[in-house]
Amino acid sequence: MVPTMGALHAGHLSLFVVARQKADIVIATIFVNPLQFNNPDDFAKYPLQLDLDIAVLKEQGVDVLYAPSAESMYGQDFSTSVHIDGITEVLEGRSRPGHFSGVATVVTKLLSAGRPNVAVFGQKDFQQCAVIKRLVADLDMPIEIVIAPTVREKDGLAMSSRNVRLSSSARREAAVISQGLLVAQAQFTSGIRESEQLIEAVESVIATTSAEIDYVKLVDAKTLQDATIASKGCVIVVAVVFDDVRLIDNHVLV
Repeated sequence: MVPTMGALHAGHLSLFVVARQKADIVIATIFVNPLQFNNPDDFAKYPLQLDLDIAVLKEQGVDVLYAPSAESMYGQDFSTSVHIDGITEVLEGRSRPGHFSGVATVVTKLLSAGRPNVAVFGQKDFQQCAVIKRLVADLDMPIEIVIAPTVREKDGLAMSSRNVRLSSSARREAAVISQGLLVAQAQFTSGIRESEQLIEAVESVIATTSAEIDYVKLVDAKTLQDATIASKGCVIVVAVVFDDVRLIDNHVLV
């Protein structure tokens, strides 16, 4: 199963390729989940293109599409939520209250409906991947969670359905996110281990643009807690806002 919110792009297509390598039958889900949007305007602006997405899924040879309505997912008497402590309370969880409860609830419902052996998610949403791994482990779901690499545009910007909402100038500037991450990697490779220096390297690159930085953090890949000293496997996570469009990205230090 490959859970998505539609507006499919090449990043999604890479997930279907990975899924096909792992299983004989590939299920795609398309559902724009209202529970995970703490900002109603963000939910209202999310791109919807179901007919185009269905054509893409047919081209990719996806076997099954599950595209439920909000009414069927959350009926009038719906009163259950799934909450995960710890890793949901930092980074995106701190900036977007309730977001990961919405994510955990919908993913639980989707996995319950599809009952896949394998579920594939993209690394761009690194914290979401950590949350889903914890969810599956804690609830003893017999599902292998596979994390596929982030797919990027030619200038390095991580592919996202939100990118289409950027103005032309903001779209050009947004490439600095990945550029900053690569500068931090270069510093780490040169021997720098202090988290503050690596964070400042990313921030200084992004600060050359109109972006509003929400956070740049160096964290432990499993706990998502701040790491004072960098080591291989630590993750630099970034969230910035261009034109009221929130973009996230990350880089695992190697």
